[in-house]
Amino acid sequence: MKKLGFIVEMKDCKDAADLRRWVDLAQQQGIDGVELLFNSKCGVDFSLDKIKPAFENTPVEPAACGLWWLNTISPDPDERAAVRRTMLEFLDMAEAIGCRMAFFNTGEYDPEDPDKNIAEFKKEYLYYKDIADKKGIKLACYLGHGGNFVHSREILDKLLKEVPEFNIKLDPVGIMRNMKDDPYEIMKRYANRIAHFHAKDIFRYGDNGWEIEPIVGMGQLKWNVMLGMLWNVGYDGYIIIEPHGDVWAEPENRWKHIVLAKRHLEQYMIR
Repeated sequence: MKKLGFIVEMKDCKDAADLRRWVDLAQQQGIDGVELLFNSKCGVDFSLDKIKPAFENTPVEPAACGLWWLNTISPDPDERAAVRRTMLEFLDMAEAIGCRMAFFNTGEYDPEDPDKNIAEFKKEYLYYKDIADKKGIKLACYLGHGGNFVHSREILDKLLKEVPEFNIKLDPVGIMRNMKDDPYEIMKRYANRIAHFHAKDIFRYGDNGWEIEPIVGMGQLKWNVMLGMLWNVGYDGYIIIEPHGDVWAEPENRWKHIVLAKRHLEQYMIR
């Protein structure tokens, strides 16, 4: 486990020069890669002339590409067909820029029927996995969040039994917030199914729901424990810093989060 990266939100990058500024920050800080986050709620632009030039003449690589908020298993056939077209464009773009990790949303077919969701998702996931495998791309999905049927440990258990090819993109704060579960317990059970890992932190205090999302290493999560659990199963993917929350998601503040989070995380990595 030696590769460190951070997220760049593509909705904030108007052109290759905007993206290149984040790539330059990564190079200056000795960070290996950047993850490109595409938010379908804001519209997605997979134009190669906006992305490829940003990675020219630099050791920094595209660490991963993430596509958020598409309903992969929509019951509406027209919507599902449109999602397929977008997903294929997404995977073509990832291949063209030399990215080897891509993740997306499981979606939701019927909020009241986990078995139907799993059955529909299996068809779509295996369809995309076959395409991704041929492109040399590892595929994974994020958990929880709105419009994602994997919002409990019981559903995740069943999904992994029904779709053994399924890979997890894990965010420990997302496990706490969206699945209402314990990230250490989820990692204990499924660390060997984690293909991609996001690092963000949280601090909760009192009994009135107060919380902040501080810089990684300044909250309540035990990064020595979590990275130790990843080491224990031979995880060899990226650790991706995710500036998040009211303060650190602001574009002008992200670099501070990235620089300080790197100092904390790399003590548990071989770099």
